[in-house]
Amino acid sequence: MKGIDEYVHSLYANVSGKEAKELKQEMRSHLIEAVEELKAKGIKESEAISIALERFGDEKQIKSGLLTMFKSQKRFAKWLFRSAFIFLLIGLVVSISLYMKDNKYIETSDLMAHVVETFDTKGNFTPEDEQALKDMVDRNSRYFENISYFALVKNTEEQGKKTSEQLFVHGREGTGEFGENGLMKQGIAGEDTWHVEWEYETYDYLKYEPYYYVFFAISVVLFVLWGVVNFYHRRLKAFA
Repeated sequence: MKGIDEYVHSLYANVSGKEAKELKQEMRSHLIEAVEELKAKGIKESEAISIALERFGDEKQIKSGLLTMFKSQKRFAKWLFRSAFIFLLIGLVVSISLYMKDNKYIETSDLMAHVVETFDTKGNFTPEDEQALKDMVDRNSRYFENISYFALVKNTEEQGKKTSEQLFVHGREGTGEFGENGLMKQGIAGEDTWHVEWEYETYDYLKYEPYYYVFFAISVVLFVLWGVVNFYHRRLKAFA
């Protein structure tokens, strides 16, 4: 029916999208059904169309309001999804960069443990061992660039008296960020023959640990909100 088609088209002239198309088709079907009922009662088509459109006035306003709400919800849902995805990417980048930084401290500790294990099988410290340690420091410069002091220590006990002797020293003790309070030690559990000790120039291991999780937490919250908005969007659409 031309009059109804023109009316529905004018009502939705400035809106688009799947929801608008569905509401537009539903409104047209409802109006045509109302006109056919009036015609069955003997009312002329032109008059039936006028009556149907007049009766449909209140429902038209409801439909229009629902459509506006649909569009707002859809825009908000898109913003939530994009924001959640952005925070997820930021979280991945931040976590990887922090892991690379923090993992360096773990690798340094593993290196020190290896040194202790190597010398635990030795009884004496030779010039060759000293040269081997110098080569080790040079070879692992990426670990030692943040170490202000490193020493290999042999512990002995005679007549109940314990003594410690530094057999190899690299750098100067007490010059790190925390001075002597920042001294690290690595030995073998249950034994006290050899150990290594070292100080970091700066020590911020796990200093930014919360940032491993904060961006992911924000992302999860936004994804949950996006899911809630979509859920109510579907319910509102079904109601319409």
